[in-house]
Amino acid sequence: MNILIIGNSTLGRAVKSLCHLHTVRIVSRQDYDLAHHENCAQLVNDYAHNIDCVVLTQGTLDDNVWNNITVNYTSMVYLIAEFYKQMSKGQIIAVSSTAVNWQSWPGIDMQRLIYANAKNGVSEFCRNLNRKNHPQQEEKPISIQVYEPNAFVSKMSTSNHSIASAAQELYTLIENPRISILQGLNR
Repeated sequence: MNILIIGNSTLGRAVKSLCHLHTVRIVSRQDYDLAHHENCAQLVNDYAHNIDCVVLTQGTLDDNVWNNITVNYTSMVYLIAEFYKQMSKGQIIAVSSTAVNWQSWPGIDMQRLIYANAKNGVSEFCRNLNRKNHPQQEEKPISIQVYEPNAFVSKMSTSNHSIASAAQELYTLIENPRISILQGLNR
């Protein structure tokens, strides 16, 4: 299987190391700046016709509100929709966050609130894309999957949970396209 991982994230690199039987390509912000529509469109044009699985791991948590919304929500939804249109079959996996289970709490900082709501939007978009129905159109054989991992050691988290569990859970989705939503358990 040809797998495209979008985002040179800690998780993306960890799951690539588990995909021994597959051909994996990771693209990063240096390849395509996901804050720009033109770069996202180019990414889809460059890969949509020769991959079997797209894994979107991109994410950011910084002080730039525009960047947070654009990278964490807008580019992900755009890429999911465009890959879905152009692929004839396969899998699209969006890495969301366990933050979808609680987007706000007393004292949450604005960046974390924006991040959590953006990831919730991605999860909901994927759930709804799975439910869509066009009576005059046969559905494509494309699995839309969402992974909502718990926190793990990364540049975006102070968690002490090993990334190995999250990488294994994401790999489980790659190997099981009939699972639509997987919520992580870091125990």
